[in-house]
Amino acid sequence: MVKQFSSVVLRSISTLVIVLILSFFITRIAYRNPAAMLAPRNATQESIDAVARALRLDDPWYLQLWYYLFRGPDIQGAPMGLMHWPPALGYSFRKQAPVTDLILAKAPVTLSLAIGALVIWMTIAIFSGVAAARWQGRLIDHVLAFFAYVGLSVPTFLSGILISYFLFFQLSNQGIHWFPSSGYVPLSEDPLQWARHLALPWATLAIAEIGLFQRMVRASMLDVLGHDFIRTARAKGVPEGRVYFSHALKSALNPILTLGGLELAAIMGGAIVTETIFGLDGVGRMAIAAALEGDFPVVIGTTIFAASAFITTTLAVDLVAQWRDPANRN
Repeated sequence: MVKQFSSVVLRSISTLVIVLILSFFITRIAYRNPAAMLAPRNATQESIDAVARALRLDDPWYLQLWYYLFRGPDIQGAPMGLMHWPPALGYSFRKQAPVTDLILAKAPVTLSLAIGALVIWMTIAIFSGVAAARWQGRLIDHVLAFFAYVGLSVPTFLSGILISYFLFFQLSNQGIHWFPSSGYVPLSEDPLQWARHLALPWATLAIAEIGLFQRMVRASMLDVLGHDFIRTARAKGVPEGRVYFSHALKSALNPILTLGGLELAAIMGGAIVTETIFGLDGVGRMAIAAALEGDFPVVIGTTIFAASAFITTTLAVDLVAQWRDPANRN
């Protein structure tokens, strides 16, 4: 178990290093003349050259990478490279602020969006998936399959616009102001307003995920229901509700948890469409804005952040799966 964990950690660190190097070189290829993008509009060539010198953009690539890792811009005389503690993910040319601080300011929005949506879609998917498996081939199974396929077929941008139109615009026209159309209120400031502002974004993401997870729960349940320990439980007179939820679901959860962790990590990288539709100032919107403005330290920083979220979540899911495996408890 310890050797397995060490290999996973080593693989995670290697992945982050590869992501860092690839994102560094890709941004250098994508932004051939970043100084021109960062300089004021109608700037002279002398001004553009001055920007390049000030930001070390005219240095060879290996010096730029060395500065990024070990030095960074000097802020109040302190080096801010990625290899210093605390690690600094670069310095935003546009915002004139450390990228780490910018990401930490946006992360609560994206984290709230991702975790809230995960709880909603996992809860609905598990109960509907168990119901579909329990009444396989019957009307309820077909109805749930229909809604699952509809949810999978509708793009997120369309479902977000429709949800906003009906649950905000139309309700507001009727004098019913249940859901705000945009914005974010921190959980620590007002939990009720936090939930109200995120309800529509949560629903948008949940609709996109429920169908996939419901079909996966159904398939996993049907696979487990054919095992001997399920027949033994039924032979002992265990009620059907306990057979499905306490026995079958418990054994079928591992692949569902794994996929849930991967989807959570993907959203943590930035649910760009949902954040844009509902005016949530999260990591995804910041990354897109930085890419359009040529602020490549922010692009690299958000890429590393997304990769770190993915790796951390995957590691946590693997540990939970190993802990749930009866073979590892003996």
